[in-house]
Amino acid sequence: MKKILLPTALLTLALLSACRPANPSVSGTIEVDEVRLASRYGGRVLKLSAQEGDALTNGQPLVELEADELEADRDRAAAQLAEAEAGPRQEEIAAAKADWEAQVAQWDFARAEAKRAEELFAQKAIAATEREQANMRGTSAEKAVAAAKARYDLLLAGTRPEQLTAARAQLAALDAQLRETRLSAPGDCVLETLSVKVGDVLAPNQPLATLLLPNHLWVRVFVPEPWLGHIRVGQQLRVRVDSFAGKDFAGTVEQIARAAEFTPRNVQTVDERVKQVFGVKVRLENSANELRAGMAADVFFPTMK
Repeated sequence: MKKILLPTALLTLALLSACRPANPSVSGTIEVDEVRLASRYGGRVLKLSAQEGDALTNGQPLVELEADELEADRDRAAAQLAEAEAGPRQEEIAAAKADWEAQVAQWDFARAEAKRAEELFAQKAIAATEREQANMRGTSAEKAVAAAKARYDLLLAGTRPEQLTAARAQLAALDAQLRETRLSAPGDCVLETLSVKVGDVLAPNQPLATLLLPNHLWVRVFVPEPWLGHIRVGQQLRVRVDSFAGKDFAGTVEQIARAAEFTPRNVQTVDERVKQVFGVKVRLENSANELRAGMAADVFFPTMK
């Protein structure tokens, strides 16, 4: 019985010791954040301003799409907005005022005729029908005066705020579409893949380039469950790569996985518990631009006792 239990106990102690080394390290592969550039509206490729492998700076032009129709629509919308902001011309206001004054004169004449008709009707000099017609002409003239005054006041008030808001919104929407035809680098990056050529027609949201962000490098490593008590988000770590032997690079723990991987179906013994591993994402500092995606990296954790 002792010959069977002793090796098992020694193996368990060896596994636990392996999980708590004096200077623990694990290996992983450096990865880089990517940006897949696309246009929300699509169009024909008019111009390419970069080639694969080029280092791009923030805002540097990359791809330009044809936008003749959009530019025409934008010019029309800008003209409509300018017209709305300017409001009615002085000549229009003057014409409306003159029409209003003319309608007032017509109304004064109609009222005088109606009054004369009432007097003649009282003297039985005209029929009731003539009196009613004179009154109707006065009423119509009064309504014409009100309509002319309303048109004049409307021109004096200028463009409604709601119309101005709608015109500005239409112009902003066209400006947004035009920006989608001139794609540029979203930050300092490297053009990894260019998937289009001049003359290609792109569908909306079709990826046309893959950009690498060299300042956004990270490595994901897997650590045993007993290490979690010594690791925290924001912790500073040392990282080494084969290309720069003996040189330490700065790393920061950015994420610790919530769930274990490679977990046995039923975790019941110490032997099985130490097989659980958790992913840890370590962000790398790469200001000198020495690290590359795909490099093997060793991440060193603090001494665990």
